[in-house]
Amino acid sequence: MGTGRTLLSLVKERKLKYIGHAERNTKTDLMKTIFEGKTEAKRGRGRPSLSYVDQVSKATGLKLQSISQKSQDRDIWRGIAKSSCAAANINPDDAAR
Repeated sequence: MGTGRTLLSLVKERKLKYIGHAERNTKTDLMKTIFEGKTEAKRGRGRPSLSYVDQVSKATGLKLQSISQKSQDRDIWRGIAKSSCAAANINPDDAAR
């Protein structure tokens, strides 16, 4: 049909861009809470859901420490976000339309 997975690539790119934004924010420790925080809840049935860190690690191919270091530089992190969408043969500019 010639259609791409534009919605999935758009979600992935925005998720990665948000990680960079929140990591560089010095006013709050939001990313520390997200990366290291555990929620107090009973274990549900079935397969455990993927954590936010697992999803970002899978999308970028980087480990947690590397994500924290590379997201401090905006230009490097934008390149990583764009390349992860390109790796899936998806053009993020087409997804935004």
